[in-house]
Amino acid sequence: MTPRPQELVRRDRELGRLRELLAVTRRGEGRAALVTGSPGTGKTALVRAFTAEAAQAGAFVLHASASPAEQGIPLGVAGQLLSAVPGFTGPDPDPDPAAALPVVRDVLAELAATAPVVVAVDDIEYTDELSARCLLYLCGRIGAARIMLLGTGSAHQPPHPPAAALPAALPVAELARHPRCLAIALTTLDEDGVAAFLRAPYGGAADPAEARRLAPAWHRATGGNPRLLHALAEDRPQCGPLRSDRPVASAAFKRAVTGCLRPGGTLDAARALAVLGPSATLTTLARLLGVHERAVGPLMDVLTDTGLLESGRFRHEAARAAVLEELPPRESARLRTGAVALLRADGAGAETVARHLVAADGPGPSAAEPWAVDVLAEAAGQALRAGRPRAAAGFLDAAHRRCPDPVRRAALLDALAGAEWESDPAAVTRHLPALEQALDAGLFAADRAAGPVGQLLWHGRPGAAARALDALGGGAGTGRLRAEAAYVYPELGPEPGPPAPPGEADGTAAVERAAAALVARQHPAPGVTAALCALLYVGESDRAEHWHALLRETRTTPGALDTPARRAVAAAAAALVHGRLGRHAEAAAEAERALGLLAPEAWGIAVGMPLAAAVLAATGLGDHEEAARLLRVPVPEAMFRSRVAPHYLLARGRFRLAAEQPVAALGDLHACRDLMARWGIDPCEALDWSTPAARHQDPVARLSRAERRVAVLAAQGCTNQVIAARLFVTASTVEQHLTKVYRKLRVRSRTDLADLVGPGRPA
Repeated sequence: MTPRPQELVRRDRELGRLRELLAVTRRGEGRAALVTGSPGTGKTALVRAFTAEAAQAGAFVLHASASPAEQGIPLGVAGQLLSAVPGFTGPDPDPDPAAALPVVRDVLAELAATAPVVVAVDDIEYTDELSARCLLYLCGRIGAARIMLLGTGSAHQPPHPPAAALPAALPVAELARHPRCLAIALTTLDEDGVAAFLRAPYGGAADPAEARRLAPAWHRATGGNPRLLHALAEDRPQCGPLRSDRPVASAAFKRAVTGCLRPGGTLDAARALAVLGPSATLTTLARLLGVHERAVGPLMDVLTDTGLLESGRFRHEAARAAVLEELPPRESARLRTGAVALLRADGAGAETVARHLVAADGPGPSAAEPWAVDVLAEAAGQALRAGRPRAAAGFLDAAHRRCPDPVRRAALLDALAGAEWESDPAAVTRHLPALEQALDAGLFAADRAAGPVGQLLWHGRPGAAARALDALGGGAGTGRLRAEAAYVYPELGPEPGPPAPPGEADGTAAVERAAAALVARQHPAPGVTAALCALLYVGESDRAEHWHALLRETRTTPGALDTPARRAVAAAAAALVHGRLGRHAEAAAEAERALGLLAPEAWGIAVGMPLAAAVLAATGLGDHEEAARLLRVPVPEAMFRSRVAPHYLLARGRFRLAAEQPVAALGDLHACRDLMARWGIDPCEALDWSTPAARHQDPVARLSRAERRVAVLAAQGCTNQVIAARLFVTASTVEQHLTKVYRKLRVRSRTDLADLVGPGRPA
C-alpha cells in the first residue's frame, strides 16, 4: 500500500530540509533537491507529504512519474508536468531538441511570477531523453526564479545499463552534482525507527514498552524497509494476535516484496536467488543469470539496502516465497533446470539437487535423465535417516513419478508409503490400491514384500494381504511373513486349527523384533503390529519391566530413527506395559501421548492398543467420564478380526462393570472369551476375562480353560468331531468335557448351552 503523508516515520529531518529549500525558493532563489534511496524506503511518500504542504501553502505543484515503459516517448515527462498548466497544450516534439527547452522554461517562469512552483518527478532516472534535457536545462536557469525542482531516484545505478537507458541516468548524475541541488539520501529504519513505527496508529499503536519488545523481530523481517513494515502491519490483523511476538507475513507483505523489485535487474537477481536458495553464491548466481560475476554484486547490494537480504539470503522466507510465486511457469522451469545442471556439475549433495528436481515439478530436460531417479532416492534415504520423513516422501514421490521401470517403481512406491507412514500413516491409504496391484502383479519378491503387506495389515485389509501372500508362493521368507501376518489376523493362519499361541521364548523374540523395527525399519512391517500384540500376551507381570526397559532403550539409542509414528508406537507399547504393572497414571500419560502424536484414524487396526490402555487406566483412576469418551472414538471393523480385539473388549468390559453396566459388560467379556477360544489363545494375566466375569456371577467363569473352549465351540454349533479336530484332542475327551459343562452349568442340550454362552460375536 502507498503510505499516506501522516504515515512518514523518522523523516522529520528530511522533510525539514525540503521546507527550507522551499522557503529559499519563495525568496526568488530557485533550488533543486534529489531524494534517493532503495525501493520502499519512502521516497515517494516524502515527496507527496512535502508537495501536499507546499500546495496548501500556496505553491503551484506540477507532478510527473517516469517509468521504463514510457521512456521511449519523446517529452513524455515534460508533457505530464505541463498538462496541469491552464491553457497550455504541451511542447511539440521538434526535430531540433533544443527548441523545446526554452518553451518549458518560459512556461514555468510565467507560472512562478504568480506563485512558487514545485516541479516534482518520481523515478527521474527513467525520464525520456528530451524531458531529461529540459530538466537539466531548467536546473541551470532557476537561480533567479521561484521554481523548485524535486526528483526521486534510485540510490544505485545499473553497472552496465543498456544503451537505450543511458539518457535516463543523466538526470540523477548531473542533478546530484549541480551546486543548486541538495542530495537527500533515505535509508531503511533502524530498530528505534521500527519501534517508532509500531507506536504509530498505522503500525498498531503499541505502547512504548511493547514497541521496544517487538521491534527486533520486525526489523529482522523487513530490514527496516517502510514499505515492508506497512505491509506487515496490514497483514497482522488477518493472521494472528495483535501483539504477536513474531510478525506474520501474508498477501500484503508479498505484494510489497514484488513491488520493491525492478525488471531486468533486481527482479532477475531475486528470482535466481530464490530458486537457488541456500546453494546461492555470487558465482552460481552469475552463471544462472548468464552475466559476469561483477554484475551480480551491485544487484545484491541493492537488494540488501532494500531490506530484503541479509548476508546474501532473504531475511524472511515469505519474501522468497513471494518471488517464487510470481515466477512465470516457463521461467521457473528454465531456472530450475539450469540450477540442477549447475549444482550437479559442481558436485552438490543429493538432497540439494533433489530439492530442485522436486521444485521443477515436471519432466524437464534434466529431470527426465536416468540419474534423476537415483539422486532422488539417495536424497530420500538421507532425509529419512535424519528424521525428516516428509522431505523423504517428497523426494520419493518425484522419483516414483519419473521412474519408467515397473519393478523399481513398485519399490519406490513401497518406500514412499513407508516414508509417509513415518509422519502420518493415514496418508498411506491413497497408495494402498497401487500397492495391492503391484503385489498381485508379482512386482515384489518375498524378501521385499514385508513393507506393502505390513501396510495392508495396519490399515485393516487382511483379505488383500492374504491374496498377496498366496501370490508370493512358498519359501522361508514367505513363511515367516505369513506367520507374522497370521499372528496379527488369526484368520490368515492355516486350517483346520489356529496357529499355536507363542510361548515365552516366541513372545520374547517377537518383542525384541518389535524394538528393532521401531529403531531401524522403514515400514510398519507385520513385525511391528505383531510385536505390539505380543506385548498383550507374553509373560507375567515380573517380565513387564524388561519390556519397559527395552522400549526406553529404543527411544535413546543413538542413530535411531525418530519419527512421529515410531514415537507414537513406542508410547502405545509403554502404555500397555505400565498398565500391566498397575501404573495407571503413567499408562494414561503414555496413551495420551500416543494418541496425540497420531490421530485415531492414522492408527488403523492398532488404534485399539492405545485406546484400550487409556480406557483401563481411566477406569483404574476412577475417571469414568474419560473412559466413556475414549470408547466413543471410532475403531475400524477389521480391528475385531485381529488380536487387538480381545484386549479392547476386555478394557471395555471392565469399564462397563465399573460403570455398573453388567449386561453390556458380560457381553464384552464373553466376546473376548469366544475370540480367545476360536483362535486358540490361552487365558493369561493380561487377558483374564473370567475373574471379572465371575465377580458378577457369570456361570461360564466356573468352567476350566479346556471346558470353556469346548463349551464355546459347542454353542457355536460345532459337532464333537469338529471340536476335537480344532482342539487337537480326541472325540472322547470332548464328550467328557461336555458332560462336565452340562453338569456345572445345569443345562441339558446344546440349545440351552448356546442361550447361556451366547453367540460370541464382538459388540
